[in-house]
Amino acid sequence: MIVRLLLLVCSSLLCASAAAQGSTAKLSLLHDGRWLVVLTCPDTRDKSGLIKGYEYTFSAIIDAGKFEGQYGTAGKPDSVVYTGSVFEDGSLKIRGVGNTGNPIASSGKVASGTAYSYTLLGKLDGTTGQATRREVRPCSATFTKK
Repeated sequence: MIVRLLLLVCSSLLCASAAAQGSTAKLSLLHDGRWLVVLTCPDTRDKSGLIKGYEYTFSAIIDAGKFEGQYGTAGKPDSVVYTGSVFEDGSLKIRGVGNTGNPIASSGKVASGTAYSYTLLGKLDGTTGQATRREVRPCSATFTKK
């Protein structure tokens, strides 16, 4: 019974995606280098009302398949530190850990400096790429190799 359930779950697209980014997936060396990232979060709404949009532009480095980037000053309001992995197929998984800026652009209108985190999932193809924020609010990122 448990085996059948696992097979059913693993046949889903979600499991296939997770397997591609799992511990057995190999990191990419093809995407190593400096990248320019533009994260765009348009205006949206939550239970607190209108949440203003914003755009972050920052540099990132991919070295041996490991992604590192930063917007602002780590630990200060309006900042995010990005770390993640890029796999051989170009798929990427990035975690952003930061502190909110202006409350009008924060979900729930929380105070400036409030800690938060989220995940970006996407794909690099040659010298460009795209990713989408998975939690809290809709955002997309574009990647351009320098």
